[in-house]
Amino acid sequence: MSASKTTTIRVPTETRDRLKALAAQRGESASEVVAELVDDASEETMLAEAAAGFERLAADPEALASYRSEAREIEGAFDAPTPEW
Repeated sequence: MSASKTTTIRVPTETRDRLKALAAQRGESASEVVAELVDDASEETMLAEAAAGFERLAADPEALASYRSEAREIEGAFDAPTPEW
């Protein structure tokens, strides 16, 4: 982890203790574990938003047809398969 500015956050004592135990199990600092957990949560949110977008696309026949048409063009140009929706 690079040297960067730090701050203090308030969490319940139980949460702090669980964080310390998790950090010890991983052989990392509590700060590293928190950074990884925030990164993971951020990625999960991004993936959930993408999935929701594809669900909206799948529910809109006109948009889905347009997506499939464009996907076929891309596949033809780059020989890259696209997901079926």
